[in-house]
Amino acid sequence: MSAAQLLSVGVAGATGLVGREFLKLLARRNFPVGALRLFGSARSAGTPVHFGGRHPIVEDLQDADPKGLDLAFFSVGKEAARTHVPRFADQGVLVVDNSAAVRERRDVPLVVPEVNASDLTDVGSRIVANPNCSTIIMVVPVACLHRAFGVAEVVVSTYQAVSGAGRVALEDLLSQARAFAGRGTEAWRHYDRPIFMNLIPKVGPIGPDGDCTEERKMVAETRRMLRHPSLRIYATTVRVPVERCHSESILVRLEREATADQIRAVLQAAPGITLTELPTPRELIASEAVHVGRLRVDP
Repeated sequence: MSAAQLLSVGVAGATGLVGREFLKLLARRNFPVGALRLFGSARSAGTPVHFGGRHPIVEDLQDADPKGLDLAFFSVGKEAARTHVPRFADQGVLVVDNSAAVRERRDVPLVVPEVNASDLTDVGSRIVANPNCSTIIMVVPVACLHRAFGVAEVVVSTYQAVSGAGRVALEDLLSQARAFAGRGTEAWRHYDRPIFMNLIPKVGPIGPDGDCTEERKMVAETRRMLRHPSLRIYATTVRVPVERCHSESILVRLEREATADQIRAVLQAAPGITLTELPTPRELIASEAVHVGRLRVDP
């Protein structure tokens, strides 16, 4: 690949859990990375990070000049993203933001490529958002069923791994597991109760309507990407003591009758989906696909 085809790429939040996953994906996909710049908090600034034989140094995001970047992937806190995502975009950088900071802006495409890649044809804001993790898992199979048969209603319960809450929550889970085995003292920094050998039936604060933040996101984001503002969606989100890899139980009520074989054929042909007899987080931890299993039709 010629130097002219390479992109100058930035990763903000590069030392966090998601930032490190961005770097792994860039390497795994053989992405055309020319210059690579990494950004983080003042605490992370100066840290060298390994990437394919290089060791770029993390820059302080607060003071960083984005000039010269073609593309930046952001996974920082919501407030930091609200400040710096538009700042980078205003300097001509195409920004892909993983936070909730700009998802509700109507001038910012909310995209899962397997579902609505066509929304990327006009990115006037120079910002692209992705929905939250639980929405992504659900909307990939639901969208292909909606295209084939129409979807009238969705009832979903999530079983979300602790990694989705960030590095501190993951460290808490592992410390509690070690303490249970008599090898240390357990930490409770992220949650107000243990997560090990437990589950917490909310992801985010619960509002006056009884729904938590994650449940409201799943409803609003799915309706927007499917262009189905009246779609009935009932979500219950639960944090479970699994290290990585979210799971969901999804009931979909179709508008047109379909057999199990017809549904299976549609899912089998859909990009980003793998049919798996019994998907489990531990076995699928490194997979990029959405694995669908235990497919049943209500008799």
